[in-house]
Amino acid sequence: MDIAGTIATEAEIRHRKKMASSFGPFKRLLGYVWPQKRYLIPAVSCIILMAVTYSFSLGSIPFILTVLMRPQGLHGWVAQTAIEQQLKATFGVHSWRDADVPGIKDGTVKVTEVKDDSPLLKAGIPGGAFILAVNGQTGKAAEIFKAMVQAGDTMQITYRLPTDLAVETTPAPVTPAAGEPAEPVYVTRQTTVKPKPMDARYRAGLWAVSFIPGGTKPEEKWRTLISVLAVLMTLVLIGNIARFWAEYLTVLVNCRAIMDIRREMYAHILKLPLSHFSRHTTDTMNRVQVDTNDIFRGLSNFFEKVITEPFKALGVTIVAFTWDWKMTLGVMVATPVAALLIRTLGKRIRRANRRALQSYAKMLGALESTLTGMRVVKGYGRENYERKRLFNIDRGVLRQQLKMGRTEALASPALELLAFVAITGAILYFGHGILLKEGEADVTHFITMIVLLAAILDPVRKLTTVYPKIQRANAAAERVFEIIDSPSEYAQDAGKPRIKPLRDSIQFENVTFYYPEATRPAVRNVSLTVKRGEIVALVGANGSGKTTLVSLLPRFFPITSGRILIDGQDINEVSLRSLREQFSLITQDTVIFPDTIRANIAYGKMGASQEEIEEAARKAFADEFIRQMPEGYDTVVGEHGATLSGGQKQRISIARAILRNAPITIFDEATSQVDSESEMKIHNALDLFLKDRTAFIIAHRFSTIANAHRIVVMDGGEVVAIGKHDELLQSCPMYVRLYENQFRNPG
Repeated sequence: MDIAGTIATEAEIRHRKKMASSFGPFKRLLGYVWPQKRYLIPAVSCIILMAVTYSFSLGSIPFILTVLMRPQGLHGWVAQTAIEQQLKATFGVHSWRDADVPGIKDGTVKVTEVKDDSPLLKAGIPGGAFILAVNGQTGKAAEIFKAMVQAGDTMQITYRLPTDLAVETTPAPVTPAAGEPAEPVYVTRQTTVKPKPMDARYRAGLWAVSFIPGGTKPEEKWRTLISVLAVLMTLVLIGNIARFWAEYLTVLVNCRAIMDIRREMYAHILKLPLSHFSRHTTDTMNRVQVDTNDIFRGLSNFFEKVITEPFKALGVTIVAFTWDWKMTLGVMVATPVAALLIRTLGKRIRRANRRALQSYAKMLGALESTLTGMRVVKGYGRENYERKRLFNIDRGVLRQQLKMGRTEALASPALELLAFVAITGAILYFGHGILLKEGEADVTHFITMIVLLAAILDPVRKLTTVYPKIQRANAAAERVFEIIDSPSEYAQDAGKPRIKPLRDSIQFENVTFYYPEATRPAVRNVSLTVKRGEIVALVGANGSGKTTLVSLLPRFFPITSGRILIDGQDINEVSLRSLREQFSLITQDTVIFPDTIRANIAYGKMGASQEEIEEAARKAFADEFIRQMPEGYDTVVGEHGATLSGGQKQRISIARAILRNAPITIFDEATSQVDSESEMKIHNALDLFLKDRTAFIIAHRFSTIANAHRIVVMDGGEVVAIGKHDELLQSCPMYVRLYENQFRNPG
């Protein structure tokens, strides 16, 4: 049974296809992130703080430019901005570079534009007028704007304008002072203006800059610049501290989430049917190792950029909208185009990465088989063959990697081109005002908007690099969840009763079994009854079905047809865990775990005492060599028991079965790694252990079957004869051949 075979219904197949074509698997990954909310919430808070400081840092650009470029200085500019909101008008500062205006000094405030609802227009002050005094305060722009801010609800404004712009108003013209040159085309007037209430944000801005040294002289501007940069440095410091904690906490969250995924995945792998591991062991290992690493990288990029960059872009967008919402909205038209491009490229990357992960698993399998069989490879001189075989598989991996590389390489240039087109449009927009309207556009405003728009598009550009990684994680998560979602072999046990220990007999009734995708049965119509306490030896040529038949007893494989009954109870109708508690296993390929000898013996009975472990070892004739080891029972054996001989491993395996003390024993005799002395001790141990115990022995030597109550001869998956040794020698030609060729002369 493979993974694909576990998804049986059309609805499940449609669901799987839907998941594969969306972010479903990645969204599901976030479910493993949320349990880490005690770290996640502070991490996101730090990300938001980092984005806020980033936005404020960029928002400080106009302040710096104002200090360096505007004649009214920082405080005058902030006051000007507030007054423009109150009076619904736009002001400029007259410069010697402008046309000479009689009676107007350098630095005088000029009304450049008034709106229809402007209090200035209602008071008779049109665009083009120069402000000479406010409530008696004269001077340059900084003083005038300061006086306007401090004027409160009423402003007495003295202004000068050309006669052709003059509007008939109630206030009388002011007579020029003595000695002032007469200017027939200009008129000076005075009027009362009632400004609109000031918004809270402008009041907050005035309050904030009140803490910064002001002035319009060069040395005063220098102090102002130092103060603004100090504030900026503080913001950058706070932002980077927040960035450190954000990155550290997100790594912590991701590591714990991946650990939970691996834990759940491994727990589910242990519950998969044995048939899964006959064909998918390497692929499963690849999913646990390589796929989860891709998931980790995807989650890391998700928090590092997918959350961080949009927050940064949002903050800068708010600042940009405050400065020029029309232009900001125009540039953001490119965002949907960018999103569509990223989505299209991401789909290609997800498909390529899924195929790459499958190729990785195939390459890992080939490498593992070569390394474990290195003795054969070298013995037959097949190094070149194995090199070419692995190279061909590696080329398939390379093709998928190059496909992903091309797609990722295309994403960033395409987005940068799109961003350049948007910025070019912004430059043309401002350039028209600067070049064709004789400098009417504000250069400081232009530079600020270009920087802000570039800062908005920068997160979008960065997302082009993270999106492929998330799609890789999405493909990897899909493969991981295929494992987690595949049916457990214990899933059908709900409500089933526990089986009771064997009291009478085990019955095979017309049992047939096919391996997945096999065309011929491994076991065919086997009927057999074994009484409690009976030792049954199974003999036959390799591939005759002996191991498969006994593997059906603990339900390692599902029976295709027929039944197996224990005391009349169908093994398919009882809980699987209780069924397997009835068996002690001694496999042909002796399984020794890379742990202590104590842990290996106690594997079948967790929590066994030291006395029980040593007693089992003595009964298996293993205690004698265990005590000779450097650390005795606490000696750690190598991988696959590499530090032990074949006979020692077999005796530890028998000690494990003795300690478990289950009512039924399955013993698949191993002969290839056992010397004569070890064989004798093994059989002595078995003679004691199997006394009055039900046992199925897959025999390869005559000494093993000599004490069997009955011998079952198998061929082609069928039982061809049953009897004692002497009976079979008389009645079964196949047994005679086996005895002559295998049992009498095993070596």
